[in-house]
Amino acid sequence: MSYRLLALDLDGTLLMPDKTVPEDVKAAIHRLKEAGVIVTLATGRMYPTVQKYALELGVTAPLICYNGALVRDAAGSPPLLYKPLPKDLQDAIIRCGEERGWYLQLYQNDTVCAAEIVWETLADPDAKTLPPIALGKLSEAALDPSPKMMSMCPPEEVSMRTEAFDRATGNRLYIASSTPTLVEMMQKGVCKSEALKLLCAHYNVSREQVVVCGDSGNDADMVAWAGLGCAMANGTDALKGIADYVCRHSNSYGVLEVMHKFFPEVFER
Repeated sequence: MSYRLLALDLDGTLLMPDKTVPEDVKAAIHRLKEAGVIVTLATGRMYPTVQKYALELGVTAPLICYNGALVRDAAGSPPLLYKPLPKDLQDAIIRCGEERGWYLQLYQNDTVCAAEIVWETLADPDAKTLPPIALGKLSEAALDPSPKMMSMCPPEEVSMRTEAFDRATGNRLYIASSTPTLVEMMQKGVCKSEALKLLCAHYNVSREQVVVCGDSGNDADMVAWAGLGCAMANGTDALKGIADYVCRHSNSYGVLEVMHKFFPEVFER
């Protein structure tokens, strides 16, 4: 099988723990692109952060951001896809969170926003890309539709909060976790695999020609869908259980392992 498209999650996958990409991994991505392989990034991160990494890596294909709510290239071209939360769902999430005193975060104009800037806000790596904004009480703020909303909590509360938000919205959300402390909420039908299908149609690439690399719960749907789904050595046991290939290495070097193993026509010539 000759693979034509490689989709890479960021945190826990392409990025090292210090949020960098080693130079030899960058060079390997460049070789893939020169050989005609389409490389994209598929992540829960906000667009300006994904754009920054894409420009650093020379990735020109449309990028999958906010767990699939936005597909847009690093040049800032009009989006191929944008599916923010409808206002009624956004309002229901806010009511549910405020009634319980839970931390909530959303995005306005591709910027992290919360009622007030607290440690949970600053713990989000996206807050390092652009300064987060305090909006005051969210139910009283003038809000545009957000592509994603998040609640951060201790790992033992994730299941309970997921159920509460799901009930409050009438089971109309896609809820995922990229880390054990996050509840990430998009409208139902928004996920990485659906965005990846759109990107494949854009490039006339079949499912069987797609390689995906991920490490966590919000990668599961695209790892299961791809022709070859790969889990990093540092990935969750659940993801490893559905992956076609489990890497021996972690983070960036798991991605490098996948590139060398499954694109031999690029690296063995």
